[in-house]
Amino acid sequence: MSMSSMIRSAVLAAISSAALVAHAAESPQALDVPAGDLTSALKILAMQTNVELMFRGEELAGFQTQGVSGTLLPSEAIQRLLEGTDLKIFVDPDGALLIGKEPGQANRRFQQIGSRSASAAVRLAQAPSSERTQANDTVPVGIETVNVFGTLDNELSVGSKSGLSLRETPKSVTVVTRERIEAQNLTSLVDAMNQTTGVTVANYSPVSNAYFSRGFLVQTIQLDGGAPAFLGGFGSFLTPDTAEFDHVEMLRGVDGMYSGAGEPGGVINLVRKRAKAAPAMTVSASAGSWDSYRGEIDVTGSLAQDGRLRGRAVGSYENKSYFYDNAESDKRLGFATIEYDLTPSTLLIAGGSYQRRKEDGYTGRGLPRYNNGADLHLGPETSLTPKWSHWYSTTKEMFARAEQSYGASGVVKLNFTRIEESSDSDYMYAFGAINPTTLAGAQVRAFGDQYSTTQELLDLSASGKFTLFGLEHRYTVGTDYSRIDGGGQKLFFLTGYAPFGTTYNAINLFDFDPNNYPQTARVPRGMYPVNQQSQNGFYGTIGIQLAEPLRLTLGGRYGTYRYEQVYQPWVLATGSYGTPSVTRYDDNKFIPSVALGWDFATDWSAYASYAETYKVQANLLQGPLPGTPLDPITGGGFEVGVKGELFGVLNVAGAVYRIVRENQGVQDLAYPPGTVSSSGSSCCYIQQQDITSEGFDAEISGTVLPGWQMFGGYTYNQNKSEGGTASTVYSSGAYYLDRTPRHMVKLWTTWQLPNALSRWTLNGGVVWQTETSVSGTVVTNTATNVPFTFTQPGYSLLNASVQYRLTDNLTLGLYGDNLLDKTYYRVISNSVTDNYYGSPRSFVFTLRGQW
Repeated sequence: MSMSSMIRSAVLAAISSAALVAHAAESPQALDVPAGDLTSALKILAMQTNVELMFRGEELAGFQTQGVSGTLLPSEAIQRLLEGTDLKIFVDPDGALLIGKEPGQANRRFQQIGSRSASAAVRLAQAPSSERTQANDTVPVGIETVNVFGTLDNELSVGSKSGLSLRETPKSVTVVTRERIEAQNLTSLVDAMNQTTGVTVANYSPVSNAYFSRGFLVQTIQLDGGAPAFLGGFGSFLTPDTAEFDHVEMLRGVDGMYSGAGEPGGVINLVRKRAKAAPAMTVSASAGSWDSYRGEIDVTGSLAQDGRLRGRAVGSYENKSYFYDNAESDKRLGFATIEYDLTPSTLLIAGGSYQRRKEDGYTGRGLPRYNNGADLHLGPETSLTPKWSHWYSTTKEMFARAEQSYGASGVVKLNFTRIEESSDSDYMYAFGAINPTTLAGAQVRAFGDQYSTTQELLDLSASGKFTLFGLEHRYTVGTDYSRIDGGGQKLFFLTGYAPFGTTYNAINLFDFDPNNYPQTARVPRGMYPVNQQSQNGFYGTIGIQLAEPLRLTLGGRYGTYRYEQVYQPWVLATGSYGTPSVTRYDDNKFIPSVALGWDFATDWSAYASYAETYKVQANLLQGPLPGTPLDPITGGGFEVGVKGELFGVLNVAGAVYRIVRENQGVQDLAYPPGTVSSSGSSCCYIQQQDITSEGFDAEISGTVLPGWQMFGGYTYNQNKSEGGTASTVYSSGAYYLDRTPRHMVKLWTTWQLPNALSRWTLNGGVVWQTETSVSGTVVTNTATNVPFTFTQPGYSLLNASVQYRLTDNLTLGLYGDNLLDKTYYRVISNSVTDNYYGSPRSFVFTLRGQW
């Protein structure tokens, strides 16, 4: 045993002994816990004694107890229940007891459990707040009260179905914990992704966002690690509020094994809040810049005396204006979930959410530039959208989960989610590249939309461990199904506006008030009676322990994909919808994955992994006519990395990666363009465009020193495209390659002051990136193919906050973003439109209560 391990073990042993003495000072209680399964016995004891217990179910599986009865101290009762096992008792500073086997590992689990509500742990009755160590501002040396950024030995829902830890997962993964969400005031998924290593956010509007990782679009989002949901398109916007979620997981790179068809950018997994037996409530109220107000309430507890039935309810309300003119937002969210332990080995979960969002002054487009790419310098406050422009939406979500344990380590999981989205919008904006001499080129456009979309997601998996040749191995098998249906969507022109009319046409953008332009009547321009895609897959992995420190994981997925779209244009002459155009195609593919992990030291692991994903392009036909469908695009990612867990409280990771996206179809010049088959497929194409993205990223998260915690991520990326054109790069989903910074740093740190100043916590961070540029050509009102090039210089955004604990239950915080008031473009696109300023300096006051 190393010296650091000996010291850590000794400190924990001393703290555990002292804590048990403290518990022993409590009054004896009349207890009656029957003999039988140890896990069930501990649950009963926790409810009878009101002591919070934490443990990993897999460590307690198979243990039996003789039970305990009589008038006893809680600590005595626990020790009697553990007689005959190799389990020990450890403690956290808040009075919760941990049941585990080895002090060092128990400490790591404490850090993970203390940082968030983990599915790996069972949290039972809550110790009274008056007994908590934090109440008198003392913290035992060697253990952090809250490990905000470090999550060790946690069970991820992304990248596997068997609950691997960060260190065990052979991919680059970032976890944005619940505590970090609150520490940085991250109220939306956009906020969380802006603080995630290696992610570039294209924040086009409050409701239209795209996320890019390693230069590629992130098209897949999961909920509780379930079947892949589609992110964007089909009338689906998915603008999650973090009030509903416990934490966010982001896997960078390729993960076709569990996410199916899509781009090789990565997978976002949103982990919902879980109901707890321990009664708890959190309330917060915020007020900030631009008349921004927000309130949240989160209540959980047991719904039955034995703790088997638990519930949780979350509500949030947000009303705010934006830093640009005319726009304001009103958002309301309700979320509820219940959990029921049907048997000691059967867990049932159900719940739902409702979100209503109103965006007035909504714009789906950004600012133009001069036609040569030069900046118009209109300023961050400029809006080219009137107040009547709006986007109103409703999102309803229903979900259910069932988990059945079997044997010593096996578990079957069934995960179902249904998401219903509807929206209605009318919006106007100024559009067009500006001639730097005449200042002409902009015109006003206006449209309307009605969307209604349903997603259904179903995943069934079984995973566990088995012993062979004296070594422990793992397995996972499963199937998933995803379907999104956006049929019935209707599109409109607004009369008088281009391209339907010319009443409101050319404008002087430098003397333009959008509120002088009225909201006019809608005229249909088309509809989608059918607009849907579906995919399902069968997957399996086996983790073979080649030797004690060496594990080989082999996996494969067979996936099928189907797409169908019917579009009917509106024919003004007849006043009805015209002849429909139909696009249908499907395809299937087997994709492999392989990973090799090596635990080369007590707290260190190295890995090498290869994974694939695919994207169907059967709508493109290969000549000769009438053509045959192209094979799917393949995205293959190779990654080599090192991960460490230092002193049980600090994660470190680094990886080099290379992703090659191959066989994108491009126009075959040997055939005339524009041939369309009866299925809507186009001819003729050849598979010749390849895109390569490679680089390095590193991350550190956790406790650096007592009271000092830190999250830091660095990314280096370079990429290239060969064999294609600018248009095929855009259609490939890699259109952010040229806007992915070569270097990017995201850093946040928090320091709880010591001793008499321990009620104060100081926080600070920076988001820094190198320059990005974009070039191309644009067609203007007076000329064709005008070339443009422009650059967003590198910039740093400095953010900070300070919290003061008013009482044991109340904390006041002041949060500041972009403190140096840097003016920059958060999104650059082209000279016609879609250039967006970043937010100027802002402040938010928050009062948070926890009981």
